[in-house]
Amino acid sequence: MFDKTKAISDLTALLGADKVLTSEEAIIGAQSMEFSFERAFGYVYPHPAIAVVKPTSTEDVSKILKYCNDNGVNVIPKTGGSRGAGSLVPSDDHTITIDGSGMDSYVIDEYNYAAEVGCGMPVARLEEIIRPMGLTTGHFPQSFPLAQYGGLISTRSMGQFSTYFGAIEDMLVGLEVVLADGTVCEIRPVPRRAVGPDLKNVFMGAEGTLGYITKAYIKLFKYRPHADLWKGAYIMPSYLDGMEAIREIMTEGYKPAVARLYDKPDYDHNYGTVELEDGEAYMFFVNDGPEGVQKATGDAIDRIAAKHGARQIGTQAIDHWLEHVDDLCSMADLEATAKVFRETKRSYGAITIAGNWADLKSIYKDVMAEEPGKYENQTLLGGHISHCYHNGANIYFVYEFEIEDPMKATDIVVKFFEDISLIALRYKSGTIEHHHGIGKERAYLCPQEHGSSYEVMKRIKNVLDPNHIFSPGTLMPLDSLK
Repeated sequence: MFDKTKAISDLTALLGADKVLTSEEAIIGAQSMEFSFERAFGYVYPHPAIAVVKPTSTEDVSKILKYCNDNGVNVIPKTGGSRGAGSLVPSDDHTITIDGSGMDSYVIDEYNYAAEVGCGMPVARLEEIIRPMGLTTGHFPQSFPLAQYGGLISTRSMGQFSTYFGAIEDMLVGLEVVLADGTVCEIRPVPRRAVGPDLKNVFMGAEGTLGYITKAYIKLFKYRPHADLWKGAYIMPSYLDGMEAIREIMTEGYKPAVARLYDKPDYDHNYGTVELEDGEAYMFFVNDGPEGVQKATGDAIDRIAAKHGARQIGTQAIDHWLEHVDDLCSMADLEATAKVFRETKRSYGAITIAGNWADLKSIYKDVMAEEPGKYENQTLLGGHISHCYHNGANIYFVYEFEIEDPMKATDIVVKFFEDISLIALRYKSGTIEHHHGIGKERAYLCPQEHGSSYEVMKRIKNVLDPNHIFSPGTLMPLDSLK
């Protein structure tokens, strides 16, 4: 029989009372934005964590995990917590949350354009620290106001300028991680190595299911103010014409920092500062890099866009986007937003899938042919591209539901996510998630996503976390690990 009181007492003796929080406020706060719509209507978590433990060092994390592994206490790793797809919510009554937000140390190496940061270092704070040095992280996720490096790495985060700077996997050169039994492992920060597999990729994107990331070694870049960057905006004859234009830009070898394409429903709902006719799409770009590179890329974008029927317009809507891109995250858990939920009973969000260029077109067409009208309470369905590659891109499918029974909100959204995910999986290059992680909400689809390679994931999990104390039910369904 699990003894909650003893576990809390033991952890307090191990770390000190100031690092083991048991108040309702601390425990509910650790779930961050999880079930934020339902919480506006009084939702109560069925299995709250027994405590929130706040380590301040790698040694603390090691002691916590060794105790939990030896005594049957499950753990949920957390830093940031802007969105977890259910991964931050315990599924049993013997779970603690390990909140590493206090582990926010940093060392800047200007000469080598690198930094060593603790898992709790907020990306926004690091950006403030290094900009006076003429440096930038290059990483601007929509969760920018809340994001911390442990969470960014665990979910394989993307930033808004990813097409130029890359995603978190392109910025991460090494890390420190603590395993379930308390073992501390460091993956040294090298530019590249050919000495076996790249082990940092085992933990990156694992959503806290294989180890607790305590430290990261990341790249830094030259900073150029957003006001000085090249910008270009266009109205396209159709969404598919826009896709084809971006495909040509990318395959010709150009790398704009931002390449985004909105269909009319998505654009009208979120911005609407440019009038689109039915069937038209809005496309825009932002270029970073040396001035000559920006101009050459901009000239090519103008030429290729025109070839695909673009009508060039002003850049005011881009400036609006740059100013307000973080609004959704910065407002997501405020009482003012909860009040809006209660007044409108409308839940807005997005799912982001990816595929190669050919499959992406098919996925978009399938979704737009099959989903409208499927849910009588759906008030929005649209899509935009926001991260692009040589061989493909992602699509954010945005939605809004008017929900009469607030306690069914997550069920409705997860069913919609399943619809989009299964459409993506029809295609060989389709993936059910591009950069948010799947948490517990879509963990049941992970075996289908990975197919025969899921066996590798299972074996890694069973070796690194044999007692399955890390985030049970997140990413890998427990029944699939038996």
